[in-house]
Amino acid sequence: MYRLVAIDLDGTLLNMDKEISERNKKAISQAMEKGVKVVVCSGRVYTGARLYAKEIGSRDPIIACNGAVITDKIDGKIIYSDYMDVEVSLKINRICQKHGVYYHVYAGDTMLTERLGFTSKKYYERNRSLPSEDRVDIEVVQNMEAKLKSIPDTVLKFVIVNDDLQQLRKVRADMEQLREIDVMSSNFDNFEVMNKGVSKGSALAKLTDIYGIPAQQMIAIGDNENDISMFEYAGMSIAMDNGEEIAKAAANYITASNEADGVAQAIEKFILAKG
Repeated sequence: MYRLVAIDLDGTLLNMDKEISERNKKAISQAMEKGVKVVVCSGRVYTGARLYAKEIGSRDPIIACNGAVITDKIDGKIIYSDYMDVEVSLKINRICQKHGVYYHVYAGDTMLTERLGFTSKKYYERNRSLPSEDRVDIEVVQNMEAKLKSIPDTVLKFVIVNDDLQQLRKVRADMEQLREIDVMSSNFDNFEVMNKGVSKGSALAKLTDIYGIPAQQMIAIGDNENDISMFEYAGMSIAMDNGEEIAKAAANYITASNEADGVAQAIEKFILAKG
């Protein structure tokens, strides 16, 4: 019997329009009625992930920033966090500056960037249609190095995005020389940088400690490289049909795509026993 399902957002629960289908909502609701914990497990900052946790009615913890922070859904209390040392964040920042690539930093619930572009621009535009409590706080800073020095114990991760995949690989190769960090991708055009050991899988292990739910009673559903750690931890790992091949190869089962209610199909099969 599965007692917890951890669900990625982008490319998994969300379709290409960043929406949750009615079938997905219904299956999740029925799982929660059976007492199954439904944990949103995302690379997004907490406020960006909470928006969708609210939409599905989950009152369970939210794993954000690829596992760097776990927040209680009900009151926003931080259950667990792993902040970067200032010197580590400065090393990462200097590599980004050296290559001249776009990047943003998640510091607490705030997205820091030196210019709006890629993800930060999308969040900025989305904020216009959201109530104030659901908006992602975006701060455009003049000097990222000075900003990082002024906010110790707040940085959770860096995200580097580039349309030039060859350049992206070069930046990633440079970044992977740092021993204090882990690097992984959540989409074909990006990679993300967290403290060594931070992952969605390690966050699920924290929930095992908190709730006493063993890994064998957990399901993890995702689509990309940053989901593999939770695939390796959970008793049942499910990749989306639209997922990256590296994620599909690591999964126990492949469900339908995010455009074809793959999350609902997985929940119906493994939790609701609908075949």
